[in-house]
Amino acid sequence: MAEVIHKLNITPEAAFDLSECLGLDKFNKRALKTETEEYLNNLTVSGRLPWWGYFRCDYIDEDSGRRLKLFIYRGMRIGLMQYWDLTGVCEAADWTQDAEDDGLIRVWLESKIEDLPDEEDWAVRVRVNKILKETEKTLWENVLQEVQNEFEHERDKAAAERVAFLQSVYFECRGRRVEKNRRGSRAVRKHIKRG
Repeated sequence: MAEVIHKLNITPEAAFDLSECLGLDKFNKRALKTETEEYLNNLTVSGRLPWWGYFRCDYIDEDSGRRLKLFIYRGMRIGLMQYWDLTGVCEAADWTQDAEDDGLIRVWLESKIEDLPDEEDWAVRVRVNKILKETEKTLWENVLQEVQNEFEHERDKAAAERVAFLQSVYFECRGRRVEKNRRGSRAVRKHIKRG
């Protein structure tokens, strides 16, 4: 029988837990993946891999010296590849059996983080700042209107490009705003972790 290859997927929720909730911005995710995949292989070899598809384990982050609790669910299987989803991370001391039994951990793990903003493009930021410096403005909210007024007054192609660019940036940023219910799921995750 061929050996199963285990692969760990760090979900956006787990990444959020690491960076936002635990403050581990420079966390070594590659080391976490490698060590957890090795742990899964060892569980398979020893016949101790949970058949129900959910388990938790402790992980010591060598950089920060913190003991973390990892919450892992069985994902899809493709051929010899068994995928696992790391769905949550908290301080090991924050986890309790009572919270697990009462369903608080499950609620936390099932809350989803949606519409995480993409990393900001530095070229877009530089171009926006340049336009803002060149535009006489009274308030940030009025910049778009003032650039548009400049275009209508000057009928300049460069001004038209600035208007179009600022409008696209404005609407893209507006589209990425997190809605109340999505902020709520983040708050649930933080609240459960704090106890």
